[in-house]
Amino acid sequence: MIHNLSNTKLKELYYFLKLPRKIEEKMLLLLRQGKLSKWFSGIGQEAISVGSSYALNSEDMIFPMHRNLGVFTTRKLDLEKLFSQLLGKEGGYTKGRDRTFHFGDLN
Repeated sequence: MIHNLSNTKLKELYYFLKLPRKIEEKMLLLLRQGKLSKWFSGIGQEAISVGSSYALNSEDMIFPMHRNLGVFTTRKLDLEKLFSQLLGKEGGYTKGRDRTFHFGDLN
């Protein structure tokens, strides 16, 4: 229950809700400018991925299928590596083999 969270936890949760929204807004801008070839927006759905991820323990596994940016940011994945993945770069999770956000990492 949210009323059981400390002010520190509430601020952290708010940060985790705002971060994917800000990233989404930037990604949509880049898409409209033609700098990205695809982006499937999750604007308005942040609370689903953030809330479910936030409620888990760090050792718990989560298997998101769609609109998973909030999962990645709440689980504190390395953003440089994450966006290298999106751009199909060597530094991504699949080492440049694809450009999808549908990947796994047991670490």
